[in-house]
Amino acid sequence: MTRQTGIIITVVLIVLVACPSLFCCLFGALTAAGQGTLGDQATKIPEWVGIVLVCLSLIGLVVPVASWFFLVRGKTA
Repeated sequence: MTRQTGIIITVVLIVLVACPSLFCCLFGALTAAGQGTLGDQATKIPEWVGIVLVCLSLIGLVVPVASWFFLVRGKTA
């Protein structure tokens, strides 16, 4: 696999995995802070759900970094 292919795979993973993970992290942080609601203001999402969302989104952010590390880093052009 060439360096260019590794870069293309990494960019695709950033778009498909890292961007949704950032939004999930933001939503989880707001939920963990007690700001999350479903529909109306009467139905609150428990704070532990926000903590789980933040942890899962951080795992999702590791995927593009790991792909860059294994596919692109150290290869010459």
